[in-house]
Amino acid sequence: MLNLLGSFECRIDPKGRLMLPSYLKKQLEAIIEDGFIIKKNVFSKALELFPKNEWEIVARDLAKLNKYQKETQDFKRKFTAGFRMIEADNVGRILIPKELLVYAEIKKDLVLVADENRIEIWARDNYMEVQEDSTLDYAKIADKLWGINKEGE
Repeated sequence: MLNLLGSFECRIDPKGRLMLPSYLKKQLEAIIEDGFIIKKNVFSKALELFPKNEWEIVARDLAKLNKYQKETQDFKRKFTAGFRMIEADNVGRILIPKELLVYAEIKKDLVLVADENRIEIWARDNYMEVQEDSTLDYAKIADKLWGINKEGE
């Protein structure tokens, strides 16, 4: 499993191509030729880019769900929305489908956020808005997720 790191401010060209930053390409160099899966983020107006081998792990987990339950079908439909297979060209650019650019409100400036086995792709303005959201209590969230105040620890 990958452990991708870093956040990067980038631009897409008028054709919708994104040049992967060199530090990110270096982290992906052993698998970049295998391609990627790009899809809509379930929780926000952003995209998710998975190296193909990492997506295969996610797909195996999805396949374990009971496909005969409506809830599972609804979840999988939402989770895989906008799903596309894409490849990097010989200089490390990826072409983001227009439909996905529109969904994520990406026009030119964007932010890539490497997060373990995937890369979030945000319109820069949307990313900054989320980062500056003062309604979230990050200390409380960290406490809940990291279990800082669990009894016995």
